[in-house]
Amino acid sequence: MSAPTGPGLLARVAAHAERTPHSVAVRATAGSLDYGDLVARAGAIAGALRGRGVAVESPVGICLPPSPDLVAALLGVLWAGGVAVPLDPAAARMRLRLQAADAELVALLVTAATAGYGASVGVPTILVDAVPAAPAAVPPPGWCAGRAAAVVHSAGLEEESRPVVVTHGNLAGLADWLVDGWPAGTFDAVRVDAPPDGHLALCQILAPLAVGGTVLVDTGSARGVAAATAGGSAEAGGSAEAGGSAEAGGSAEAGGSAGGPSVRIGPPGPAGDAAALLLTGGPVTGPVPTVAACWSAWSAAEVGGPALAGTCLDDDPRALGEPRPDTTTYVLDDALRPVPVGVVGRLHLGGGAVTRGYHGQPSLTAERYLPDPFAATPGRRMVVTDDLVRRDADGVLRWVGRVDECPRRDGEPRPPVEAQATLCRHPEVADAVVVCSPTGDLVAAAVPVPGAGTTVAGLRSHLAGLLPARLRPDRLALVDALPRLPSGKVNRRAVLGAVTRAERADAVAQAERTSDRVDPAVAAQRLVAQAWTTVLGRSVGADRNFFDAGGDSLLMIRLSGVLRRAFDRDVDVVDLFRLPTIRDMAAHLAPLATGAGGSSGPGPTAPDRQAQARQEARRQVGRARGAGRDS
Repeated sequence: MSAPTGPGLLARVAAHAERTPHSVAVRATAGSLDYGDLVARAGAIAGALRGRGVAVESPVGICLPPSPDLVAALLGVLWAGGVAVPLDPAAARMRLRLQAADAELVALLVTAATAGYGASVGVPTILVDAVPAAPAAVPPPGWCAGRAAAVVHSAGLEEESRPVVVTHGNLAGLADWLVDGWPAGTFDAVRVDAPPDGHLALCQILAPLAVGGTVLVDTGSARGVAAATAGGSAEAGGSAEAGGSAEAGGSAEAGGSAGGPSVRIGPPGPAGDAAALLLTGGPVTGPVPTVAACWSAWSAAEVGGPALAGTCLDDDPRALGEPRPDTTTYVLDDALRPVPVGVVGRLHLGGGAVTRGYHGQPSLTAERYLPDPFAATPGRRMVVTDDLVRRDADGVLRWVGRVDECPRRDGEPRPPVEAQATLCRHPEVADAVVVCSPTGDLVAAAVPVPGAGTTVAGLRSHLAGLLPARLRPDRLALVDALPRLPSGKVNRRAVLGAVTRAERADAVAQAERTSDRVDPAVAAQRLVAQAWTTVLGRSVGADRNFFDAGGDSLLMIRLSGVLRRAFDRDVDVVDLFRLPTIRDMAAHLAPLATGAGGSSGPGPTAPDRQAQARQEARRQVGRARGAGRDS
């Protein structure tokens, strides 16, 4: 662990401008800024802010689309002594209002395109377009490591937002590591395509500026994600792009090849969660890109960006790498005691990289930023992450999963990432995700490679050959595509519904393949047998007692939930206790397969089934409208 040894970020940028004023600092589709112009532009913005009363640690919002002005505005706020609070113009207005209110902004930097946001958030605006181009130079305030520099927002699995206060000392430590800890040329060109209100965008901007490289922005898209992945180029040097390509440095796309290194910076999780971004980092549970050199950098807003980094290895995708010099790592239990080697614990981070805390949220700060009992320096704090890890005998930290998505069975953790990584490595799987259901089941959705003939049975066999039973998904279905949030992340809450719909469609298709006229009792027995297999993990004879087959009361309750989904009806668990065999349960549930009081005669014809499907769709729409009125 070490304190920052080099100059602060602003001093580094100013030094680059003095040494090489004509080097390109920001390249955009609509124009570029060299370092001399960037410093002049930042100074102009700083002067305008000072004129509006911005002083030390005054929070200033930045609501600009990807552009050279976005980079200049960030530096200008820091130059004026204020606290930069980047906002995402592509976000919902309500989110912007909440973030602005939480940050207690004194001013908001906008362009003509985003000027309307000022009225919606109730903050005085400064039009960056109207700032004079060449004012007198504004001297920066005295450098202070503990002074707040920026507020960035961390996003959890369901996009909850926490405003993290990053200090100038945090930025200086990050700059030291970027300059001294990586091969020369790594950050010569970095594309900004992450949401601007998060720590990833801050890292994407600061990384090239710290080393005198080029920030790549795409002014033709709302955020740069979609357009950046289609192409774009860095005319000189290697690149650390997000799904783009470097004319000189080579492609850095997943699955492509690169002459220069690619760098991943971002939240842990499957590669599929990163959508098109390459700078997304963390353990790579999908296919590792074919590049000449690939690093994985695990990052968190609470330490201002990347905390650990290492080489991407196809046979060891969840290794987190080595910590930064100003960061220490601890693997602790719930009582904050170090766990033995090989035992899963919660990752805690200490050292100088730890940020100040959550702005305006003292209770949450006290909960997540704890006194560091292991630090040699008194007064140090450590931050509690949401990640489960284990330290192996070789000393390497390996990511296991998220605290809020890692269920247990018989006291043992069941990290979804193990099954997900195994599915993603199957040659017939294009994408996959495994989530935890409210009942503790592992639910997997896999997107098959078109034309590969992928089957659920084949994937289950693949999993059985590589994973112990407790790590295999309880439910697995093939889907056309994974549901996603607007940010591009997998919508984990919607995965369960997608799997349920796929299972029902598969059951109907299987019944129709068997016969156009299916005996309801036979169909019910098939559904019940599938439910038993899901709960018990193996096939059981039709007359075997549930409890003799390894079931218990808790599993019977789980079984009632599986049957409820299969039959789309309420299934009373008391009835299941009275009817503990597949045959008995099927006889009881057979009427539910075609509706209460259904006939045991011939099943519906294809036109009848289509009419029933339309009626059911109308009922679902009616229920949804009724729920909307109730809410």
